[in-house]
Amino acid sequence: MVNSTIQLTQIDLDSFGQFIQKLVREELEKYGRNSHNQENEKDFYTRDETAKLLNVSFTTLFHWNNQGILKAKKIKKRVYYSKSDIQQYLNH
Repeated sequence: MVNSTIQLTQIDLDSFGQFIQKLVREELEKYGRNSHNQENEKDFYTRDETAKLLNVSFTTLFHWNNQGILKAKKIKKRVYYSKSDIQQYLNH
């Protein structure tokens, strides 16, 4: 936010309320964009995130993995799907 000075000498309550609402809305929009960008920066998604993203069940993901449609990657005991594989599937 740019540093600026606002001098309030005469302002009615409605105008002041609208000004505050505008500032809050702008900050919330910035927050929403930042959190969305952070989500897009992930390289791998959990099985739960992938199922929700593709609107499919865990069983479908299991079958797709066996069929080579969308390959899972195991890291220790957890299952992940790469962002690039998911994007490739969505663009197919």
